[in-house]
Amino acid sequence: MFSIFSSRHPLLQLDQQRHDLIQATNKLPSSLAALLQEPYPNPKHDATALPITVIDLETTGLDPKTDHIVSIGWVHIIQGVVKLSTAQHWVIQEPKEKKNPNHQDPTTRSLHHILPEDQEHGIPLQQAMQYFFSSLLSPVLLAHGATIEKRFIEQFCQLQGLPRLPLIWLDTLKIEQNTTHQSGYQKDFRLFALRQHYQLPEYPAHHALMDATATAELFLAQKHRLFNHDIAPIGVLYQKSI
Repeated sequence: MFSIFSSRHPLLQLDQQRHDLIQATNKLPSSLAALLQEPYPNPKHDATALPITVIDLETTGLDPKTDHIVSIGWVHIIQGVVKLSTAQHWVIQEPKEKKNPNHQDPTTRSLHHILPEDQEHGIPLQQAMQYFFSSLLSPVLLAHGATIEKRFIEQFCQLQGLPRLPLIWLDTLKIEQNTTHQSGYQKDFRLFALRQHYQLPEYPAHHALMDATATAELFLAQKHRLFNHDIAPIGVLYQKSI
């Protein structure tokens, strides 16, 4: 693991990718172009001072090439506070090419509590992602088990002819795994289990906005455990999330 003072820190490498992307393309939507114009935070930068967008995707499966997004929810953490006034939740229309009236998966449907008629009144994924990208206050994103969100967003960008975005992904699941050293301290890293460990209230699961909010609260509890009221370097949190 690199020191936050190292010139080879992965966050600095990500910033170089951002710079290279700007030089290589002018095809980015205006919201993304503006987001990537500003230099990324230094690894020593206090994460509390950075706006963080907490996102959760509910999907029909784990493979972004064959599965699709059912709903998306996000909320911002600003100055260490979960700002519920920034919360958004959108149900996504089922892609036409993936509709199959002879095969409806009741397990997926009951898991997300979203019915086909809900999706019929939803919005296209492209519109939802436009809302999402336009809402970003910084390139710092947070999710629990962020691999899923990252892969589905990358797949969306690829299908839209957009490059892979060098976003700063933080992951509450990996942060917990990489900062838990005592044997037997924590064996269940699911979102609800970690919230129980931190004595956070129970929320209904498998609702995109609820899970995003639950992840935001868990992150603040983790940050307090790791740094108390001291500076929480974004470079440390980013390395713990890889």
